[in-house]
Amino acid sequence: MIAAWLGLPGRSNRGETDSMADPKCPDCGESGIEKIVSTPSKEQSRERRPWFYVAHCDNCGHVYGIFTKHVFGKSGPQLIVEGRK
Repeated sequence: MIAAWLGLPGRSNRGETDSMADPKCPDCGESGIEKIVSTPSKEQSRERRPWFYVAHCDNCGHVYGIFTKHVFGKSGPQLIVEGRK
């Protein structure tokens, strides 16, 4: 599912496998799935869990996408920004 979201080859709806190729960064040309990493956001919930993760190239920082995390407290979503209480 994530591979399809990132535009990478994967499985078709019929269960057939497309030819798999290592993803290649469009900016720096590095290839390999191990080069795509995720970094948690600095913004956090009350429980100090990140609100989202950024999937990016480990070599140059090209951003492939942002994966959100839903956090609901008693009074609704809460966002903690550094420097503010």
